[in-house]
Amino acid sequence: MDLRQLRAFVAVAHDRSFTRAAQRLRVAQPALSQQIHALEQELGVLLVERSNRTSGLTQAGTALLGRAERILAELHDAAAEMTDWVGLRKGIVRIGSALQTLAEGCLPLLLADFHQRHPGIRIVLHEEHTEQVLHLLLRGQVDLGLIHLARVGRGPLVGAGGRIDDLALVQLYSEPLVLALAAAHRLAGREKVRLAELRDEPFVAFRPGSTVRRALMLGAHNCGFRPNIAFSTANIGTVRAFVSAGLGVAVVPESALAMAGPPLVAVRLVQPRMERIVTLARNTARYESAGVAAVRRLLTDRIRGLRA
Repeated sequence: MDLRQLRAFVAVAHDRSFTRAAQRLRVAQPALSQQIHALEQELGVLLVERSNRTSGLTQAGTALLGRAERILAELHDAAAEMTDWVGLRKGIVRIGSALQTLAEGCLPLLLADFHQRHPGIRIVLHEEHTEQVLHLLLRGQVDLGLIHLARVGRGPLVGAGGRIDDLALVQLYSEPLVLALAAAHRLAGREKVRLAELRDEPFVAFRPGSTVRRALMLGAHNCGFRPNIAFSTANIGTVRAFVSAGLGVAVVPESALAMAGPPLVAVRLVQPRMERIVTLARNTARYESAGVAAVRRLLTDRIRGLRA
């Protein structure tokens, strides 16, 4: 086995597609297929089930995946540890972010300031929902995760499902989830709205996997109804545009209303109160390089400071 074969195998396993995996690795698809075939020939087992559209793993492939991910993560950690011998002059910091409000707000300025002081440290950003960012952290594919958890009423945290024993979670700040409405909506003049009053409203929601959507679904369930999701998107700008056009209502973080965009009205949600908790996550099982530690301290101190 060689590392190119393992990287090709892990990429195909995650993307479930030779085409998408080849694009992500920036190699020709025939070359990637050849690497997988060579790996299978060496091991003497079929790892990937081939079909016209998908590429699922065999039982042997599933057994190999976890071990291959650990090998690649250890390789990354070894390289990161060696770069620490030259201090903050060289290295890569991979950030997974589920926070579009930060990505369009203070995050670019913070990273630009860091890059100016440490030009040899390359920052790589992966934008995903919280659930995907947590998976990337656990697989060792990102070093830090900017995620948001949520709380509905006095219930447990929403959005931290799965195995997170190896993750250190640091709360940066919390903010309420509010109801976003078009200016002409019948509820736009209200100071507060009970979630149960939205039983018959069409919703513009974030796509499945989003922490905010999970909070909405849980809150509605506790109120005895299932939200009518008229539109689903991954982009806060799309949510704002559709709500402003009168196509539905939305539950969004309060800070989303401060972003540039079409006019909206925010109304406080009660019974239950919902909040999102912006959190910085790190996989404590992985080696923390000097560059990762510096970025972690920057994000913790500066984002907390901006919200203080």
